[in-house]
Amino acid sequence: MNNTVLYQYEISPFCAKVRRVLQLKGLDYEVRNIGALGTQLGEVRRLSPQGKLPVLDIGGERLADSSLIVRELERRFPAVAPLLPEDEQQRAQVHLWEDWADESLYFLEVYLRFAVKENRDYWAGRVCAADPAWFAAIARPIVPATMMKQLKAQGMGRKSLAQVLTELDQHLQMLNALLYERDWLVGGQITLADIAVAVQLQAIAATPQGKQALLAYPDVQSWLARSGENGKA
Repeated sequence: MNNTVLYQYEISPFCAKVRRVLQLKGLDYEVRNIGALGTQLGEVRRLSPQGKLPVLDIGGERLADSSLIVRELERRFPAVAPLLPEDEQQRAQVHLWEDWADESLYFLEVYLRFAVKENRDYWAGRVCAADPAWFAAIARPIVPATMMKQLKAQGMGRKSLAQVLTELDQHLQMLNALLYERDWLVGGQITLADIAVAVQLQAIAATPQGKQALLAYPDVQSWLARSGENGKA
């Protein structure tokens, strides 16, 4: 029986970050998807004092928060696919990239999934995919409103789609320029910087608007294929 279990929201880019690290380090693990019902019944709160996922259970020890989980995996398995450079300046760069991805790109992704009318029903269904059918029918109409409340509190939800797409394009222009003739964001191999940014962009690209935006940036697309869960790096 596997003694490493990842409790996750299936569509969460933060959970995808942890999956990618586990994959790169060649660790066997079991996935348990939590739905809206589990959240409502307090399952997430029982797993984590912060009430957030992912949570990684390693041999009975539970770790919460994707950034902390990755760093603990790095501490425990430093020799396999090291993702934090030894160089102090490069480590600082990795931290800044991860923070940018978690705090800026994340809200663009949430906006495109839940604030855009033609997308929200599909993604609300994905949120409820792990729930019993009777509860999904109740929760599915509520999910977009809950996400919009989060977006408005952060500020992104007060912007128009045109403004959000302009902001996304600016980010992609910057990223494409930085990746010119480079394979990775920091140093000569994949790091946590690549993973943190890639999982957010993959979530963005899973929407029609995000996919269209990425078409103009071939260097970003090539890098994304290397960095994401299906990459072989």
